[in-house]
Amino acid sequence: MFSAGLPRRFLSCRQFHTCLVRCAGADAAFHYKLRGKGRQFIDLVRVVSKGGNGGDGCVSFHREKFLAKGPPNGGNGGRGGSVIIRACADETTLRHLGRVCTAKRGQNGMGGGRHGTTGADLIVKVPVGTVVRERVVQSRQQDEEEEQEHEEALEDRWVFFPREEQRDLPAGKVDFFKQAQRTMVQEDKYLRWRARHEDSSLIHADLTEPDQEIVVCRGGAGGYGNPHFLTNENRSPKFATRGRKGETREFELELKTIADIGLVGMPNAGKSTLLGAISNAHPKQADYAFTTLHPFVGTVDFADMYQLTVADIPGLIEGAHRNIGLGHAFLRHVERAKILVYVVDLSSESPWENLQTLQNELEAYRPGLTKRQSLIVANKADQVRRAKDNLERLQAQVNDIPIVTVSARYEKNILKLTSTMRKMVEQVRKEEEEAKRLEELEKEDGL
Repeated sequence: MFSAGLPRRFLSCRQFHTCLVRCAGADAAFHYKLRGKGRQFIDLVRVVSKGGNGGDGCVSFHREKFLAKGPPNGGNGGRGGSVIIRACADETTLRHLGRVCTAKRGQNGMGGGRHGTTGADLIVKVPVGTVVRERVVQSRQQDEEEEQEHEEALEDRWVFFPREEQRDLPAGKVDFFKQAQRTMVQEDKYLRWRARHEDSSLIHADLTEPDQEIVVCRGGAGGYGNPHFLTNENRSPKFATRGRKGETREFELELKTIADIGLVGMPNAGKSTLLGAISNAHPKQADYAFTTLHPFVGTVDFADMYQLTVADIPGLIEGAHRNIGLGHAFLRHVERAKILVYVVDLSSESPWENLQTLQNELEAYRPGLTKRQSLIVANKADQVRRAKDNLERLQAQVNDIPIVTVSARYEKNILKLTSTMRKMVEQVRKEEEEAKRLEELEKEDGL
């Protein structure tokens, strides 16, 4: 009705403004979607975990017919839940974790002597191969909060019967509440003494097996109901305590992919194509560098039901040990590989120099990493003109590492490669089993 009498020029301006707003909103939504590109795989997060607070105690008295003043029957509060980190084979990334993980609070006590239930534990599922490290973060604000808690503990800790908190005692009468306060002060002193003498080392755990778990934060104890303060003199205590707070800690979770074989190579060397040719994985494949932005793990299945896992690591460039390129974002995933497979491009100008660069970067990142059992895969052998000459020169310069020539694009010589990989993995697994057996025997002899 109002717009019908307005000039046509005004309506067109308003429509133009509406169009601009819609375009801006669409552009913002587009950039919001792009913001998550490449972040589907997260292997390093910092998490604050908090155990659940304990439930409050209850102030209650038994009441029934012909019994006007029954005994106290308030229940204790339930203990708070704990935070548990568990390794799960179904998880592959740490993306689902939030910044704060808090367990459930314990239930408050109830009348009739009913204690509160324990709060549910928070189970944080992480991929197998996650390293859990506790961080020391002690800020001034935390120190001030702790001091304030000690000062106000006597006031904020208590739960009173209705109209009992503001009650004034006559002169000469015993103050049972002050006696209860002194009892709780002695308990606080004991808990602080126990905390000082307990093992205060930082938590550092490596979850390398499925269903392996660790308790990182325990819940607070529940409060006492009023029967806890019953004495021969005080037959009707009208106060109870609140639950204690749970533990609060900060952790750093780092995922290191566990695989039998790790594919290491320069960008655009054909690692993703090779992984797709030998396993059931389907990584992104393209003819430009840094196609792979995060590790892919594929499983190689054999006819006799034997399996081995192969990890495709993002491309490595010179200076990666100084965090150049993708840097440490992928180098941490090489540490757990039992066998290193160097994928070199035979069609490049100098594949032997690329191999030397890969070995130098791995050795600079972690000394001794290149001493593991290794294999060289000479990829792109289908380009015959340059590949033949480069292969002869590569074989002349490398004598201590076996070389297998393949064409991942056309799946040539793949059977020989997988057979060689299997023999190497079987040998490494046999050596690990033998080492474990010797350790068990040593432990038995020590006992």
